[in-house]
Amino acid sequence: MEGKDSICKLLKAIEEVDSKMKRELLIDYMTGSLTPDIESCGLDNTELFGCGDDKEEEHWELVVDHAIDAGFLKLRSVGISLMSKGKKYLSKPVSFELEEKEEDDDAGVQSVEGLVENVLNEAPQKTAKSVTSQRKLALIQAVDRHVALDDFASNHSMEFDEVMDDAEALLANGTKLDVTYFGVEVLGEEAINELCEYFDNAQSDNIQIALDEMGDVYTEQELRLGRFMWRSGK
Repeated sequence: MEGKDSICKLLKAIEEVDSKMKRELLIDYMTGSLTPDIESCGLDNTELFGCGDDKEEEHWELVVDHAIDAGFLKLRSVGISLMSKGKKYLSKPVSFELEEKEEDDDAGVQSVEGLVENVLNEAPQKTAKSVTSQRKLALIQAVDRHVALDDFASNHSMEFDEVMDDAEALLANGTKLDVTYFGVEVLGEEAINELCEYFDNAQSDNIQIALDEMGDVYTEQELRLGRFMWRSGK
């Protein structure tokens, strides 16, 4: 799917606002959703507010992902910022292919309360969506109780990477998970600060790139944990 126009709209919007916005706020800005956060920041009074209201949220989620992957944007703990590569693309845009990604089964889940309500109201079904919803709900509740994530993985016959996949999906959909208790136990404060500083300054938060640069010090699982804490603002 051709995405040049969408990429340009997104980059122009971020350039106009000239402020780092969290992912959810940026999507609301593009779709013209008049949320309390949008109003409190005065973003509804800017020229490009709602410039992407002809597309659904899912489309802009896809565009943001591709812009980050391409190095046009950088996902920092304080929000998404426009990189020099993105500015260069804006000055001379070319064709940009958007590859459709598989839908997250829980794309509408935004909070612990919403997850609980969804699961309780569902008729028991042996479907992938139902199982995934209940598993993610269990993860949220486990984090609230400060259960170690590797213990959670073991208790649910999961690999640690699968737990991190679920945690990252929840975070991307707006559900905050504070795993500081586990990060401090596994990594320690000094390593957490080092990893957050690394991702702040890295051109990409791609784990393979991080492994190439820091794999002699940290395992892939430790890097994923550090990246998750960085993405969630620690």
